Order: sequence, then structure tokens, then C-alpha cells
Amino acid sequence: MLRNAIAVALSCVFMIAGASAQKAEFTWIPEQDANLSTDVLDLLKFPPYRPGAQGGSRGVHGPCDIDGDGLMDLVVTDYSGGGRIYIVESTGADMWEVVYASPSLDSTSTNQNGRYAVCSDLDNDGMGEVSMLIGRGYSPTNVAFAFVPPALYVVEATGNNTLSLAGRMSFTFPDSLPDRWRSEKIMAHDVDGDGVEELLFANNGSNNFFDNWYVLSVDDVDPAFGSFFKEGHWSTRASEAFDPVNRGGGSAYSIIPADLDGDGTYELSLSSWNNLNLTNIDVTGADMYEAPADGDPNAWYHASASDEVALFGCVAVDMDMNGDDEVYCPAYGSGNVTLLNYESGEDATQITDDNVVYGILPGFSSLGLAAGDIDGDGRMELIGSGPAYSLGAFAADDPPQWIRIADFWPGTDVEDPANYSVREIPFPGEGGAFNTIFPDSTGGVSFLENTTPGPEFAAKIAYLGDADGDGHAELAFSMQGVPDSTYYIVETFPNDSTVVRTIVPDSTKAYTGRAFLRIFSGEGLPLNFTEDQVIVPSDYVLGANYPNPFNPTTTFSFTLPLDKQISVLIYDVTGRLVRTLVREETYAKGMHYATWNGLDDSGSPVSSGQYFYVLRYGNFQQARSMILVK
Repeated sequence: MLRNAIAVALSCVFMIAGASAQKAEFTWIPEQDANLSTDVLDLLKFPPYRPGAQGGSRGVHGPCDIDGDGLMDLVVTDYSGGGRIYIVESTGADMWEVVYASPSLDSTSTNQNGRYAVCSDLDNDGMGEVSMLIGRGYSPTNVAFAFVPPALYVVEATGNNTLSLAGRMSFTFPDSLPDRWRSEKIMAHDVDGDGVEELLFANNGSNNFFDNWYVLSVDDVDPAFGSFFKEGHWSTRASEAFDPVNRGGGSAYSIIPADLDGDGTYELSLSSWNNLNLTNIDVTGADMYEAPADGDPNAWYHASASDEVALFGCVAVDMDMNGDDEVYCPAYGSGNVTLLNYESGEDATQITDDNVVYGILPGFSSLGLAAGDIDGDGRMELIGSGPAYSLGAFAADDPPQWIRIADFWPGTDVEDPANYSVREIPFPGEGGAFNTIFPDSTGGVSFLENTTPGPEFAAKIAYLGDADGDGHAELAFSMQGVPDSTYYIVETFPNDSTVVRTIVPDSTKAYTGRAFLRIFSGEGLPLNFTEDQVIVPSDYVLGANYPNPFNPTTTFSFTLPLDKQISVLIYDVTGRLVRTLVREETYAKGMHYATWNGLDDSGSPVSSGQYFYVLRYGNFQQARSMILVK
């Protein structure tokens, strides 16, 4: 373990991750070569980068090629700034990079935003979009693009890993009370075979008749000319205004497409928070959906005797490879996974005891659930969120077990729990925020001995297939319970047998080792995992210049985590571009040096004063100041 491998003695001040306030990682300068404006809309082009600033990231979706550059992308969301979107792109075998971060829209809003986003091409124009529900709790005086009401927002890619937030279009909820909605999962899929992707999501509205499942489509992603079409809309409770059929009650949480009866067309499997309520809709043609009639005794089914829910949604997979899909729903709290299964020719709009097995995988996953052949053995596996990783587990030398894998043996009964076997997967390395530890002066190890912050846990899961083309399938999952600032543990030794620890938070220093996203590759049987590298903007390092103050020349370093096209620019305090040292040139991974001789682009000497040198890389940049004295 790491704690036994540390050989360098340090002082009696020790650092470990904790949760507190945080500081911005960069000084931001907008994308303007001729003028360094302070206009807020220009600043939004390069928003401060702080992923998972409120305890980690909530959602991950992919893979998809949002900007059409041939590289697979993931869409990650977190609570910060009213719900933010990050694009993480594959840059090679086992390597990914954060290439886009959306601006902070409202720093005062709640964690009801930023729970999930989905990528799609709804209007078939070759440019991807990202859709997310945001706006809950926004202040009219604290949003960057003018007031953003609660709604489903769709933003389209503009190329080069950017999203056009200014060109967003929105679907508001006429059947919701103001500021009361939530969706943990959105799907984009052509469920009715009309050649157009639909958006499917469950809206957790207020507690009366505003909990609904939706199927939407879009003719054009354009705020001026585009329109949403509500193809399907079903309430959990009977309501003459919206849907006269009782569909089991509770808050709507999951809607997924599945070919339950093996007829080659989809059904929609719906679930809500009322004893793990299940109900199905049949897709009968383009924009056509058939639901059970009012009073149908088998229109819905309460799978659990307790008030449980598939909080992060259900998953459909042909587990037994017999030509029809099974649906698995994890129960929040107990972790008991419920199976919904039909045989060929059965009416999938009817749910009876014969179709449901509650707890087919007891205690398997309370949160995320995905399916795929992660180990390359030709069989599908279920992949669920494992136990949270706490400081206590770290102190006991226990490895993190972020996920669990359930194998099913083809040719056996999919409804028999005995035909599944569960593997606990220990992950490589220390994992988690608790791997920053230092030896104390007696040779022992200093670490925070309580459960604050954390524990960390895997939230939503995305099976990626072989997204990076290395011959192995990948798995991505968002991390929550992640600390974001630094604690110091100050130890004093009043006598030989006593150690006094004082915990001192430092809210000015961000915990730079925090993981808001983890991506692992499966490498065959027996299953081994290797963790892919996720490069974040803070992995680019712009060094201090020397000498400073200087006359007439100064030198500074910049370190790149991978080969990258960059620019290195010099600005004066008015925001005027003075000198271009590097313009959009590709530099190799590693440390490089740049020297400025105090001349502008015309070759003329500049006057004494303060200047900024800027490293620009993709959608991000960072700057430092220097002083020229003559």
C-alpha cells in the first residue's frame, strides 16, 4: 500500500482532503486577440473550471461524438452553478480529456439541477446536442443569460467541442407547479422507428397530478424556428386535466425503451416512487403509443412491499440472449434489484406476478445500474454501484470497490436468482480522496480519523463499449461525496506516548486530486481493471516567470499533459494583445519554455508596467502576471 511506500520524511504539518469552501483555479481571460474585455459574456467563453464543486458529479452519459470530430465524448454533469455540463473526450487508448465546461448560470441555486444530461442528434443535422433539465431555484438577478425558468433545455454543438448556450431552446412544463421538477435520467432514442430520435424522461413534479413521463421530439434545434412535439405524456395518478388513468402513483423516475415481447418493436417501461411501481406503454407506430385503459387491473404493479424507487432509473438488456429484453430496476436504499420479464407473445402492457421477480439480486445496487459485456466473454453483465469508500475503509487498507458485476449463465432461467453470480471488484491503486497521506515525525501515518468528508461513492454508470479503440470495453461512472478543499492535520508530541492532533481547514486551497469521474477498462478473464487517465485543465501548468521584475527579458515554463495545440500570448493591463509568442502550434507532452524580450509584435520595445502572459489550450486558458521595469 502507499502508506508503506512513503520514504520521504516531512514536517509535523500534514495534508489530507476535506470539505470546505474553495477558490477558483485560474485567472480567466476571454477569447479576444485584440482586446482583453471584462464583459461578462466574454468571460463566459472561458468559465472557471471547478468540476463537481458540490461534492462531485451526479451524472455521466455516453459515448457519443457530439462535435463530429470522430472522437468519442462523455457528458458529465454536476450541481455547481445551477447545473453544469462537461464534455470529456477520448484522446487515445486509456486517455480522456475534459475539453469543455459550461458557464456557471446561477451560483445560488440548489442541487436539484445538473443531475443528468444526454447527447443526441434530434434534428438529424449532423451536429450533436446536449439536453438537461435546469432552472430550479434560479434567482432572476443571478443568471448569466437572463432568467432561466425551470425547463428542459437543448443546446447544440458548434464544432470544436463547444456548445451554443446562447442558442438554447427549451420545453417548459405547463403541467407542473412553478419550480418543482426533477429528472434523474434522460434518454435519446428512436423508439417509434420514424428516423427521428425522441427524448424520454420522467419528471418528478409536485405531489398531486404533476408527476409525469414524457416522450418529446424536435423538428429543428433552433430557438427561433424549432418546435417541441409532445408525442407521449402519462401521469402516475389519475387526472382529468392531464391523464385520466391511474398508473400506480408516486413520483415518476424512470422511462426506458425495451423490446419486452420480442416482436422487433419497442415498449416503454415506466417506473415511479410508490412501492417500486411499474407500468408499460406499447409503441405501435410513428408517434403512436398505446397504454392500458383506465380500470385495467394489470395496468401497473407495485413490485416492493416497501416504498422504494429506482432512483437513477432502470436498464433494459437481453440478458439471456433469447431475442427479447429484460428490465432490471435497482431499489434505492435496499439495493434489491427487481426483474421485469416477458415471454414471446405475451401482452407487455399487462403486468402480473408472473412477470416480476423482486430482489432477484438482493443488495446489489442502490444507485446506478448499467449492462454490457465488460469482460469480453461474449455474455452480458449487470454492473451496479458498489459500497461507498470511507476513510475507515482506507485506514483498514481495504481497496475501493466502486462497482459490482453480476454474471448470468446463458441457457438457464433468467428468473431464477441462483443463475446469477456477483463479483465484488477491487479497483487498482488507493482510489478516492484519501490517498493523499504523509508520514509523521515518528514514522507513522497521519490521516483524518472520521467520516467527514465522504464517503465517496459511484453514482451513475455508463457502459461505453470499446470507446477508445484499444480492444477493451470501458466503463465510466460519476463520483459523489468527493471533498473539494484541503485540511491540515497539525500534530504535536507533548511526550513520548502522546500525540495531539488539531484539524485546521484551509478554505483557500482546493483539493487538486479530487476525482469527479472515473473510467476503467476491462481486460478479459479473470476480470482485471485498469484506470484510464482523465486529464483536466489544471493538469496544464503555467509556471512563474524569472526574473520578475525583469529587464529586458524573462522566461517562463508551461507543462502539457499530452500533445496539444496551444497559443502563448502577452497582454497589457488594458487588455490589448502585445505579443504573440506561439499561435495555434502543436507542442509535445512535457515541459517547454518561452522567453519574452519586452518587444511587441512590431518589434518595438514596450513601456514599463504590468503584463499578463497567457497559455491557451482548446476551450481553456490560464494567465499569470509579470512586471517590466526599465
